[in-house]
Amino acid sequence: MPQDLSALNSAQKQAVTHDSGPIILIAGAGTGKTTVISQRIAYLIEQGKAKADEILAMTFTDKAAQEMVERVDKLLPLGYADLWINTFHGFCERVLKSYGLDIGLPNDFKLLDKTAAWMLVRQKLDRFDLEYYRPLGNPTKFIHALLSHFSRCKDEVIYPEDYLAYAEKIQLDSDLAKDREDAGQEAKRLKEIANAYHVYQQLLLDNNALDFGDLINYTIKLFKERPIILKKFREQFKYVLVDEFQDTNWAQYELIKIIAAPKNNLMVVGDDDQAIYKFRGAAISNILSFKEEYGGKKSASAKASADAPLALREVFLVDNYRSGQLILDSAYDFIQQNNPDRLEYQYQIGKQKLSKKLISHSADKGDVQVLEYADKNAEIDGVIKKIIALKKADKNVQWSDFAILVRANEQASGYVATMRKIGLPHQYVASKGLYAQDITLDIMAYLKLLDNYHESTALFRILSLPLLNLNIEVLINLSHLASKKNWSLYHALNNYHAEIKIDINEKKILDNFLSLLNKHTNQAKTQAVSQVIYAWLEDSGYLQMLTIEQTAYNQEQLNYLNQFYKKVRAWEEEALQGATVHEFLQAFDLELESGEAGSLAQDTEEGPDVVKVMTVHGAKGLEFKYVFVTNLVHLRFPSTERRDPIELPEEFIKEKLPTGDAHLQEERRLFYVALTRAKQAVFLTLAKDYGGQRQKKPSQFLAELNLEFKPQVNKKNESETAKISVAVRQPKYPTPKTFSFSQLTAYENCPRQYFYAYIAKIPSFGNAHFSFGKTMHSTLQKFFEIIIERRRSTQADLFNKEKKVQEPTLKELLEIYKQSWIDEWFDSKAEEEKYKTEGKKILEEYFSLHTGHWPQALFLEKGFNLKINNYTVRGVIDRIDTNPDGTWNIVDYKTGRVKDDKITFNEKKQLLLYQLAAESIFQSQVAELTYYYLGANKPVTFIGTDKEKEKVKDWAKSTIEQILATDFTATAGHVCATCDFSQICPFAKLNH
Repeated sequence: MPQDLSALNSAQKQAVTHDSGPIILIAGAGTGKTTVISQRIAYLIEQGKAKADEILAMTFTDKAAQEMVERVDKLLPLGYADLWINTFHGFCERVLKSYGLDIGLPNDFKLLDKTAAWMLVRQKLDRFDLEYYRPLGNPTKFIHALLSHFSRCKDEVIYPEDYLAYAEKIQLDSDLAKDREDAGQEAKRLKEIANAYHVYQQLLLDNNALDFGDLINYTIKLFKERPIILKKFREQFKYVLVDEFQDTNWAQYELIKIIAAPKNNLMVVGDDDQAIYKFRGAAISNILSFKEEYGGKKSASAKASADAPLALREVFLVDNYRSGQLILDSAYDFIQQNNPDRLEYQYQIGKQKLSKKLISHSADKGDVQVLEYADKNAEIDGVIKKIIALKKADKNVQWSDFAILVRANEQASGYVATMRKIGLPHQYVASKGLYAQDITLDIMAYLKLLDNYHESTALFRILSLPLLNLNIEVLINLSHLASKKNWSLYHALNNYHAEIKIDINEKKILDNFLSLLNKHTNQAKTQAVSQVIYAWLEDSGYLQMLTIEQTAYNQEQLNYLNQFYKKVRAWEEEALQGATVHEFLQAFDLELESGEAGSLAQDTEEGPDVVKVMTVHGAKGLEFKYVFVTNLVHLRFPSTERRDPIELPEEFIKEKLPTGDAHLQEERRLFYVALTRAKQAVFLTLAKDYGGQRQKKPSQFLAELNLEFKPQVNKKNESETAKISVAVRQPKYPTPKTFSFSQLTAYENCPRQYFYAYIAKIPSFGNAHFSFGKTMHSTLQKFFEIIIERRRSTQADLFNKEKKVQEPTLKELLEIYKQSWIDEWFDSKAEEEKYKTEGKKILEEYFSLHTGHWPQALFLEKGFNLKINNYTVRGVIDRIDTNPDGTWNIVDYKTGRVKDDKITFNEKKQLLLYQLAAESIFQSQVAELTYYYLGANKPVTFIGTDKEKEKVKDWAKSTIEQILATDFTATAGHVCATCDFSQICPFAKLNH
């Protein structure tokens, strides 16, 4: 079915259907740029101009990439495989994992975030020969300053050798300078930084690690030094699309240009007036100079070779589908203050006149008001009262239609505290703060207690938890006893009997607690920290408490638990020594010392109906009916400029710098973004008094808007907002947009099990068999990668056609097995050794059975997204082999032992879905479907009939529709005995 483009306006349609050559899409706020990009990807695929894996789309956040994938998914009727929609860092990581060895990088490198990089430098500080920058006290800020500087170097593709060469040049120049002493000190400072940069990069390589800046720089290095690899990617990607182009830095732009050349089928989408990430290294000059870079080339109609570059096409989206015209006009007039450093201004003085004035398609004209209050508290109360009044006046307005925007995180606390006090549903959307959440603090308190029983503060927090149901008077009496006797609280807990009387029920609670503490202490000595955490959450009833009642708070805490548990698991995977509680606490303390607060992933478009409080940066890409932009006073918005502690030498800066005040222009663009988030009204608020001796001056932005101030006066006895009555918030759990075979079978087994695993996303307790299965899968994947690579390199040897493929050896297979071993969830060393021995025996037999005639593996871990009645079923095929006639054999590994050669339809379903994907997406004929049972080294092979394929489609469709109906009623019975969530499920009926 051809794609329906009738809903697009003329400019959008031009962009979607653009054929070849470079194109820049200037997309103003609310003009549907994401729709255009998604539609263009689908259009190129449907028109046969490119396959799904021949289009590269780049954006900046995982959320934006996922949203784009979901939109494209809806537009493609048959499904797809290998969509290359990535963040810049995600794309580069994917490239380097495959080809890093070609420039000397390990392909199993670890990726370090800022905190991990800080910790590495902190631990190896003695490797840095520092004098000028030697830290006199706490090295935290000093290390961050160095890392920030190295990051800026990488934004400009400056390698350590470049910096060292520059420092040496300055040293030579200083010898000839008149003020030789000052010049010599500067040369010495630069050389110290250059050496530190070199040491840092070597530290990363020594630890098998890269940071985020390395991903892009090493990919550029790979493409420049290995032209054959670059050629492969250029031939693969027929079209390149870049979203949020105004936010690219110089290195990212360089990467794009390298990949897109020489045909330059490149679309960049952005808006220079929304460039707000200068502090992250973004270079606004990229979008301002794109025309200069790609314009002026031959026109599309000129007669030339097919490979000749085409003229630049420029498309401007000015039809706004979000805001009222008055809001758009105010924002447009305001941003003119940034001329002449704007794209529109450059076009206005050229031959082609461009107006970026947005045209509203909203029936509501919109409103912009300035509300002035006496002091900070009056502003907070006034904003909240206004929100309540607007909500009462319009029954169709939800709490989620309101956003309170602040320039800095610390300005949000007053609004959050007041809304919490009066019961107003709200969500503080921050990128940091996981370590301050209740569930995280509870877990860390218990871990500290396991490591040291005499951590009285930690013990007090745990005994105070509602799940213990301990009378607060008992806890107070125990605390008083500890203080009186100069005991720890734990000592008082064990020795209170002769001192104070405690009710028998309370005594049982304390005895049970001490019993669990003893149990978990023993586990903490040998087991990984994630296992200990899960054991406590389950044994104590904490997990059950969060799942027995579905409230917004419980949903929020489960989300935080899932995020924190992932961090713990990630730490365990990278732990060099042990992954025990003690080691984890040491690493965690080091994180806190670095200033890390724990990154948060929050979806502002999902969840309950709440007022959103966030920074303006956090609001980018979002929209609300009513927006309150607060704290609009001098030095708050616009904020004061914070210069880098270690500034990058001007010689290294490749971007063209603006003629005006770069910081003030960035702040204006940020304010422009705030204004254009609103659909119906923007309220700009300020107070005369925020504390201090002087009254605050209004922000200069308010003068530039030229709007009348409306003084707001609180009535007597209304200094605080009254408590409001709000219905108890029910959680709004998002249902998945795609479904895997595992999800479908989980729902079929028990809808409640599905709810716990895929809706509430509760971490599950692992087991030895699961760890063993992952090890075996990983081993065989890496082993077949070697086979494929050796066959490919042998085929590429044009000078020795008779050369035989060097088959891998059993020794190599067993070495891979050793390196791939996952040391998790085993009850004891004896059990682990038993599994290790079994795995070795299986692989030896596997090698013996196949050596000399290894399958012709075509793909490993091949992903797909299959459409079944407009629903998307995703999967990953373990191995696809090809036959001499071009047909496929699809193989899925199973670590169990086959019972007999006959398998039921239920057992066939997974491979039947794989067969459907191969036939409809890959357009390939499947000859065999094989479950390879590793335990017996025996394949069981079949092929799906037309009737079976229709039956599995009906099953998938029916199961998905039941999931979307959100009926998660438990199917209690035999499945409970093996369910990961039987201990917390109120419907579980264990069969003993």
